[in-house]
Amino acid sequence: MNNIVNISEFRNNISDYINRVIYNKDSFLLKKGKSIVAKIVVFNEKKEITNDDKITKYAGILNNKEAKEIKKNIKKFRKNFRLIRNFNL
Repeated sequence: MNNIVNISEFRNNISDYINRVIYNKDSFLLKKGKSIVAKIVVFNEKKEITNDDKITKYAGILNNKEAKEIKKNIKKFRKNFRLIRNFNL
Protein backbone atom coordinates (compact mmCIF):
# COMPACT_ATOMS: atom_id res chain seq x y z
CA MET A 1 0.00 0.00 0.00
CA ASN A 2 1.35 3.42 -0.93
CA ASN A 3 1.00 6.08 1.72
CA ILE A 4 1.35 9.68 0.56
CA VAL A 5 3.65 11.65 2.85
CA ASN A 6 4.67 15.28 2.65
CA ILE A 7 8.41 15.52 2.09
CA SER A 8 8.97 17.72 5.16
CA GLU A 9 7.06 15.20 7.32
CA PHE A 10 9.27 12.45 5.91
CA ARG A 11 12.43 14.47 6.62
CA ASN A 12 11.39 15.15 10.22
CA ASN A 13 10.60 11.47 10.92
CA ILE A 14 12.92 9.70 8.49
CA SER A 15 14.05 6.97 10.89
CA ASP A 16 10.44 6.02 11.65
CA TYR A 17 9.57 5.83 7.95
CA ILE A 18 12.70 3.85 7.09
CA ASN A 19 11.94 1.37 9.87
CA ARG A 20 8.39 0.98 8.56
CA VAL A 21 9.77 0.27 5.09
CA ILE A 22 12.29 -2.27 6.36
CA TYR A 23 10.22 -4.14 8.92
CA ASN A 24 6.62 -3.68 7.75
CA LYS A 25 7.40 -3.64 4.01
CA ASP A 26 5.43 -0.39 3.72
CA SER A 27 6.02 1.93 0.79
CA PHE A 28 5.61 5.69 0.68
CA LEU A 29 5.02 8.27 -2.01
CA LEU A 30 6.75 11.55 -1.21
CA LYS A 31 4.81 14.66 -2.08
CA LYS A 32 6.32 18.10 -2.60
CA GLY A 33 3.68 20.72 -3.11
CA LYS A 34 1.02 19.11 -5.27
CA SER A 35 3.34 16.66 -7.03
CA ILE A 36 4.52 13.17 -6.14
CA VAL A 37 8.32 13.31 -6.46
CA ALA A 38 9.59 9.97 -5.13
CA LYS A 39 8.63 6.52 -3.98
CA ILE A 40 10.30 4.84 -1.00
CA VAL A 41 10.26 1.02 -1.17
CA VAL A 42 12.27 -1.94 0.11
CA PHE A 43 15.33 -2.68 -2.03
CA ASN A 44 15.61 -6.32 -3.12
CA GLU A 45 19.01 -7.11 -4.54
CA LYS A 46 19.03 -9.90 -7.10
CA LYS A 47 22.04 -12.14 -7.30
CA GLU A 48 23.43 -12.75 -10.77
CA ILE A 49 23.47 -16.45 -11.60
CA THR A 50 26.81 -17.66 -12.94
CA ASN A 51 27.44 -20.63 -15.22
CA ASP A 52 28.95 -22.55 -12.31
CA ASP A 53 25.73 -21.95 -10.34
CA LYS A 54 23.67 -23.30 -13.24
CA ILE A 55 25.82 -26.41 -13.56
CA THR A 56 25.59 -27.05 -9.84
CA LYS A 57 21.82 -26.60 -9.92
CA TYR A 58 21.21 -29.04 -12.75
CA ALA A 59 24.00 -31.55 -12.11
CA GLY A 60 23.31 -32.08 -8.43
CA ILE A 61 25.50 -31.25 -5.50
CA LEU A 62 29.02 -30.63 -6.75
CA ASN A 63 32.00 -28.88 -5.35
CA ASN A 64 33.73 -26.16 -7.37
CA LYS A 65 36.39 -28.53 -8.71
CA GLU A 66 33.78 -30.97 -10.05
CA ALA A 67 31.70 -28.16 -11.57
CA LYS A 68 34.74 -26.73 -13.36
CA GLU A 69 35.67 -30.19 -14.65
CA ILE A 70 32.18 -30.67 -16.09
CA LYS A 71 32.30 -27.22 -17.65
CA LYS A 72 35.68 -28.02 -19.24
CA ASN A 73 34.36 -31.32 -20.63
CA ILE A 74 31.29 -29.64 -22.08
CA LYS A 75 33.44 -27.05 -23.86
CA LYS A 76 35.68 -29.82 -25.23
CA PHE A 77 32.65 -31.79 -26.44
CA ARG A 78 31.19 -28.74 -28.18
CA LYS A 79 34.50 -28.01 -29.90
CA ASN A 80 34.83 -31.62 -31.11
CA PHE A 81 31.22 -31.67 -32.25
CA ARG A 82 31.82 -28.59 -34.41
CA LEU A 83 34.86 -30.24 -35.97
CA ILE A 84 32.89 -33.41 -36.77
CA ARG A 85 29.95 -31.47 -38.16
CA ASN A 86 32.24 -29.36 -40.39
CA PHE A 87 34.04 -32.50 -41.58
CA ASN A 88 30.75 -34.11 -42.67
CA LEU A 89 29.76 -31.11 -44.78
